[in-house]
Amino acid sequence: MSALLEILLLRHGQSLGNEEGRFGGHGPTPLSATGRIQAEATARALAREGGLTAILSSDLPRAIQTAHPVSQATGVDIVTTPELRERSVGIFTGLTFAEAADRHPEAYQAMMRRDPNACPPEGETQWQCASRANACFERALLRHPSGRILFVSHAFTLNLLLRRIFNLQDSEFFQTDNCALHRLKRRRDGGWTVVALNDRAHLVDLHEPVEEY
Repeated sequence: MSALLEILLLRHGQSLGNEEGRFGGHGPTPLSATGRIQAEATARALAREGGLTAILSSDLPRAIQTAHPVSQATGVDIVTTPELRERSVGIFTGLTFAEAADRHPEAYQAMMRRDPNACPPEGETQWQCASRANACFERALLRHPSGRILFVSHAFTLNLLLRRIFNLQDSEFFQTDNCALHRLKRRRDGGWTVVALNDRAHLVDLHEPVEEY
């Protein structure tokens, strides 16, 4: 069956928080120099592919700074929303992993185990993050039943969204590198075809990304 809609899920470029090994969460960390280069390379690649219908982005600086060059290259405006933010990690925000482990060892270990019931103090659960991201996704599908939509978000949020799309268990985890793309096509029967996961072909000549929670 032919595809009605193509979905592109893009993680932001490397942030200063990524570079320094810090929890990003809802913090205002911007892109690093490497992240800006990754965003520009992604924009060039998507412009060559052409045909974006909409760009929806997290309203956090690192996501907007990633979406901006894509918007400029394609001529499609960015719609920002807090629903696509990374999971809030509360009191861990801005801390290095070592600092978080030292100051809040029990909460840190629960996060590192990816316990689905864990909630960092002043943060949010996986369910809360997944619910808001999924609500944004579903509204976008209703608004754009055909075309090509780019979602610019964050590693853990995109992982939770993919779990919802494919009805997977909490233990499933998708690798999502900085400025990597997950590419999906919706079929006429309502199902999804996976075109690519963690696509980094447009970044092959750039520096390797740094992991983020």
